[in-house]
Amino acid sequence: MDLDTRFAYFYFDGSLDPIEITRRTGLSPAAIIKQSESSLPVTKTQRNLWKLRSRLDLEAPLESHVKDILDQLDANKNEFVELSRELGGTMQLVSYSRENEPGLYFDQRTMSRIAEYSLRVNCNFYNFR
Repeated sequence: MDLDTRFAYFYFDGSLDPIEITRRTGLSPAAIIKQSESSLPVTKTQRNLWKLRSRLDLEAPLESHVKDILDQLDANKNEFVELSRELGGTMQLVSYSRENEPGLYFDQRTMSRIAEYSLRVNCNFYNFR
């Protein structure tokens, strides 16, 4: 990997209907996985996925990726707030970096926006040299 790479995505997972989420939000996701359509065995705890990805270049700051996801959610804010409270929406942050400890800073406005959606935030930061 030659360049530092950063991206973010938002997702719902669990026993949900991804097609229904698309219908309710009016947004086309980056990915949908329905357990019954995959090669994985169907279990009592069926795990489906609805995922929305940042539209920015992989070199953009992670904070900008988060803001882009939030802007997409804002397109149908009331529905996403309701769905996130029902299903537990997650903001996933990923960074591959040559720095020892890549930093992350969110201003108060961004933190408030994350809180409005009752989002969980999961960070995966990887260092390579």
